[in-house]
Order: sequence, then structure tokens, then C-alpha cells
Amino acid sequence: MSLSRITLCVVLLGCAVLPAAAIDLNEVLAEFDRVQDGMQTISAEFTEINTNALLNEPIVAKGRFFMTKPDAIRWEYSTPEKMSFVISADEYTGYFPVRKRAEKRNIRRWRDQLFRFFGVGQGSTELGKFYNIRLREADDDSYLLSLSPKRRRVKKRVDEVLFWLDAKTYLPKRVEYRAKNGTGRTIVFDEIQLNPDLAAGLYRVELPDDVTISDGFSGLSGIGAETP
Repeated sequence: MSLSRITLCVVLLGCAVLPAAAIDLNEVLAEFDRVQDGMQTISAEFTEINTNALLNEPIVAKGRFFMTKPDAIRWEYSTPEKMSFVISADEYTGYFPVRKRAEKRNIRRWRDQLFRFFGVGQGSTELGKFYNIRLREADDDSYLLSLSPKRRRVKKRVDEVLFWLDAKTYLPKRVEYRAKNGTGRTIVFDEIQLNPDLAAGLYRVELPDDVTISDGFSGLSGIGAETP
């Protein structure tokens, strides 16, 4: 998952056609914030598609995502390789069981940036500090938010983040990251559950004795990235 996991504006676009029950940006953001404020936990299945000019075809991965506010996230990949990446408080753990490798790192410096990347648990005011937000054309059951980075350091790597919100639930349906180097990453969410009861030990990672542990967080660079 690149450190590149969200919000909008439409009146300025002129030619954009909004969903049938059209409302303006501020109304969409108000509903988005209402859902974010009421969110304590969330889980979903996901399909991740990574594209790169050096690849003959996209790399497709599937798995499950869990989050507990304010500071815990777990990504579990089931294909093409079993892997798990967990953030709990300021600690990151990535586990590659097939390779018998793992990585750990204190991510206090990057924690807020990581949670903005996931695009859940963050209100529009916070996101607006780092992104210019527009509302773009979408289908009849979605609102499409376009986020362009404000900060020069991020602009060097990221062109745009596209975020599709379900027009009824205001929960994420799809996120697409477009990088300067031509790479792309799309995450499609399915079977989303808002505020489910999650197991107490979900954010603990038990590592076998034969696993080699290194210092790093390369697992957040996405499927297909090099391991540490």
C-alpha cells in the first residue's frame, strides 16, 4: 500500500453531471462527516488492482480490511499471496508467512498520513488541510470526489486520488490512486460493515520463531513491491 489510504467541490466544474438526487459539495461533505463521526469500527472485503508501465498486465489481489478508531488498521491479503499488515497505535507489523519474513517499525511520524491515505475515519476538514477537493461526474449511485495534493512533497509523487462514495450510505466504494510515475492503484470495497464487533486480538500479530524480522514498512507499498 503506497504511502501515498478523501472529499470534494462541483459548482466550479460547470460541465459535471451529478447523480439524480443532485446536491452540492457542502451537503455531500456534511453527510460524509456525519458518517465518519459515527464510525467506531469498519470492515470490508476488497479487491486491489495495481498497474505499472513495466508490468505486462495488472496485479490483482483480494483480502479483507478492518479499522478501529482512532489508531488501528489491519489489511489481510488472501491472494495472490497470504500477507497481513497491521497498524496499532504507533506500531506497524507486516507479516509474509510464505516467505517466513516480517517487518516492524514505529510509525509515529507517519501515522496521520497513513490514516489519511486509507480515507476512512477522517473528516472533510482534516482532509481539506492536505487536499484540494472537487466533486466530479459519477454514476447514479455514487458521488465521485477528486483529491489533489496541496503540499509540494506529495505533489512530486501523487497526481490525484479519486474516491467514490455510495450515494446512500456515504461509505467508500472505490479508491483510485494515480501516481506521477504512471503507476496506479485501485481498491474496490465490498461487503462493507459499519461498526461491527471486532475481536479483541485482531490487531495483534503472532510471529513464529523461524520468521526473520527486519526494520521497515515496505508492505505498505502495495502488492508487487519489493520486500525488505
